[in-house]
Amino acid sequence: MKLPDIVQAFKAVCSRDTGALLWGNPEPWIHAELFAEFKKQSQFSGWVPFDVEVPYVTNYPVQIPKPSNRDWKLQGAVKWVDLCLHTMNGNQWCWFEFKVRHAGELERAQKAALEARDAFRKDIVALLGFDANATGDIWQEYDFFTTAYWFESILKPHINEVRVGKHHFISAFLQLGGEMDTEIWSQDAIRKQVYSWQAYRCKQRGAELNESKNLKITSCPIGYHWLILVEW
Repeated sequence: MKLPDIVQAFKAVCSRDTGALLWGNPEPWIHAELFAEFKKQSQFSGWVPFDVEVPYVTNYPVQIPKPSNRDWKLQGAVKWVDLCLHTMNGNQWCWFEFKVRHAGELERAQKAALEARDAFRKDIVALLGFDANATGDIWQEYDFFTTAYWFESILKPHINEVRVGKHHFISAFLQLGGEMDTEIWSQDAIRKQVYSWQAYRCKQRGAELNESKNLKITSCPIGYHWLILVEW
């Protein structure tokens, strides 16, 4: 099944901005509006978004959990994905992370871009470390550190599906305003940064570094903004 149109979703959301993107922390607004857009599209796209952030297990966490909470080197770490969509028919999943940042101004432009790319690559690598079986395990036998009252009604019905389903992964970065630094955000630079962070996490785990997936990297303007997508 064709994946949801991420670019069109961002275009639709940004087109109905009435000033929210001027806020210093615009990501929560984008988050809620993207959910609403995917929900609206679901009637013809076939992809339905969960109406909560969903936990998954990754072998390459953005933040390492406390040893008293979870032995991440053996069990992986838990991360809550920004949006998770699944198909009405069949058993396909789309795990979607995104970052939204204002472009830095003047002398801070390069520093802001580097900080944004660092956060972006960590999201990508976390998704590269996705473990379907372990994700099903935490949905079935959740613990004090990974639980919510809605697990029983929302996640448990999908335990077997998530373990054997076909999984798609998308990480997006939306830069609000400004010029895109083509050197920092080139495909080669992104791939090198992803590989570097993945190698670092593997070294920490004492695990062999597997070859990264064949990442599809695209960028396009969204009005006065820039969108970068990494998909596999």
